[in-house]
Amino acid sequence: MADDKDLPHSSGPAGGWGSLKGIAQTFGESWATPAALDSLRRLNKPKGVMCGSCAWPKPANYAAFEFCENGAKATLWELTIERCKPDFWTDHTVSELRGWKDHDLEKTGRLTHPMRYDNETDRYVAVSWDEAFADIGTTLKPLDPESVVFYASGHAGLEASDVTPSLPPARIRAEPCCCA
Repeated sequence: MADDKDLPHSSGPAGGWGSLKGIAQTFGESWATPAALDSLRRLNKPKGVMCGSCAWPKPANYAAFEFCENGAKATLWELTIERCKPDFWTDHTVSELRGWKDHDLEKTGRLTHPMRYDNETDRYVAVSWDEAFADIGTTLKPLDPESVVFYASGHAGLEASDVTPSLPPARIRAEPCCCA
């Protein structure tokens, strides 16, 4: 978990050159591919991509840097070349990882497989996509669709929103999140 002392503090304005410096630092730390810079160029622009961190609109008259610092950082972290493969969980329990700082967890990389938590080992184990969706379906099928709500907000919520159309009818609630 992040401690207040681990978070950047500045008496200057939110945005401007300080934000650009923070984005550049994240680019170096995340090992994002050079193509990530092209993604930032197209972020929240017409015919571009939406920010994966918030609900920043695509304005009609946009500026070159039409995104917030946190949205740019989230994009760079998503585009990291680092991968968290199933063998990572052989060496680490969930209880151990609860003591890690947020940024250290982020630096382990993107997950490469669907995972399921195993209570007995306190670890995540890889499962196939077919198995993951079958388990989700088994859990959801007996439920009344009116009793199920999919809440999607912010970074992880946008990823989950991509999956929900393939699930049974239910109430889907997507909340925009301000990340600035």
